[in-house]
Amino acid sequence: MTEARADDFWQWSLARYGRPGVEPALLQLQDRFDCSVNILLWLCWCAEHFDAIPEPVIVEAIDAIAGWNAEVTAKLRDARRYMKTRDVDIAPEDIADLRNDVKQAELDAEKVEQHRLQDLAIRALAPAGDHLDNAIRARAHQNLNGYAALLGAGDKKGLNAALLHPLISNILGPTIAGDSEQGTRNE
Repeated sequence: MTEARADDFWQWSLARYGRPGVEPALLQLQDRFDCSVNILLWLCWCAEHFDAIPEPVIVEAIDAIAGWNAEVTAKLRDARRYMKTRDVDIAPEDIADLRNDVKQAELDAEKVEQHRLQDLAIRALAPAGDHLDNAIRARAHQNLNGYAALLGAGDKKGLNAALLHPLISNILGPTIAGDSEQGTRNE
């Protein structure tokens, strides 16, 4: 996948985010452990298209979006969530349009992050040589383990492989089209 289109990762993410169990798992990891939803999705997307991600590239990915996330995306998320709470003394119907606008701005900010991550993958990673389901899942496991280690999973109670690895089945699905049955049983 060296000739990726501009929105490949974004479109992939939208499709995967809507799968059963994906959204709540990603949001739990974000809210409880400060995981980046975009990084988690990127790690799985990369597993489908590239060799396993070396630790320095994961660090580069984290750094590439950290400032934008902290100063733009997270602030938009906080504003959207605030408008949803009961702390607001304004009737929800009076701010519904504004909340929708902020939600769209938040999605646009997420898209900026994803474009940076996609560009990094294309520039820094070798295309995957093996596209069988079990190879993709092995790369996804390795990528998620690397991210968890960088986040200090050993120091964060509850953040471990058992929490991260179900994402692989939810995000990648029970099988990947075009793979043999043999490949899907080797998880």
